[in-house]
Amino acid sequence: MKKKLLFSLLAILIVATLPLLAACNRQDETEPKSNICRETLSFYAGENENFSATVEFGRREKQFIADGKATDVTDFVQLTVVPLKSGEYDAIAYELKAEDKSLSGTLEKPSHGEYNAIVTLDFAPTSICLNAGETSCEIPLANVLTDCLSADDAINIAKDAFKDRLEKEAADGKPEREIYLKLITGDRKTYYYYVSFIGEGVDYWAALVSPTDGEVVSRK
Repeated sequence: MKKKLLFSLLAILIVATLPLLAACNRQDETEPKSNICRETLSFYAGENENFSATVEFGRREKQFIADGKATDVTDFVQLTVVPLKSGEYDAIAYELKAEDKSLSGTLEKPSHGEYNAIVTLDFAPTSICLNAGETSCEIPLANVLTDCLSADDAINIAKDAFKDRLEKEAADGKPEREIYLKLITGDRKTYYYYVSFIGEGVDYWAALVSPTDGEVVSRK
């Protein structure tokens, strides 16, 4: 059952990435400082019976196009709230909190089930207060990557898993692949690093790496 879930997660991420892989290649020949186009640095999560909430700190291209090059990479913080009982809220008001700091705002109704926004946050949140319709609550948040392997660790593990392919491409004189990393989960309890090595067009490899012990649980 667990293996089926893992393969399903990998398949979902691959399908979601295909439209970007098929995008036209850019002509910008400026050499990037790194070939990592996206990575998760910390990931705060919490939930109750009404909502799940996550805050992801990371780095990514301002406009991601899977062309084998990582350019214009910048820091980002993304807040995501998912109603677990009802998705009919016109908006969800939030307040991220940590000791004497806070950040408030509103998430507008999306076209699908996740309410999300890029926010400007300079502190690690310990809780989030949500107000939607007649429902109000405060949810504790914790970094699910505490005492876990870092994104760089996961990338190195994935590189080792694809060592033969990478060495062959290097020997053939092919350019280094763009690396896309995202933290994913199927049950909001167990998380995996999704690490993809992207070439040009629809040429890619992908692996799921456990943040707790570094096991490569699935790869394609």
